[in-house]
Amino acid sequence: MKLNEIDVNELYPTEKLGPSVLGTIIYKVGEQSQFKGAYITTNERVIMSVDMNGEPYRRVFSYQDIKAVTIEDKGVLFIEFPEGKVAMIDIEEGDVEAFKDYVNERVQ
Repeated sequence: MKLNEIDVNELYPTEKLGPSVLGTIIYKVGEQSQFKGAYITTNERVIMSVDMNGEPYRRVFSYQDIKAVTIEDKGVLFIEFPEGKVAMIDIEEGDVEAFKDYVNERVQ
């Protein structure tokens, strides 16, 4: 399961891929709070792709759902939603600055 890739057939006809990042998403589900995951951007949405104990899980966010993306101490990436922030640590693949800039250009 390649978390930071999406099949072009899953894109809308008007959609183009943007930057993606792969790392560990800090998000509490039951007793577990760290999941291997990726954020994949397109010109229309952000797709969160997560490995939940061997099961693929995807969640789609409109840019209207996101307040901002920031990079804080030690390269921790935060996506801020109206409900709070979600962190990504241990980023293995992707250009974090390009991802941040791409998303922030679309949320403002």
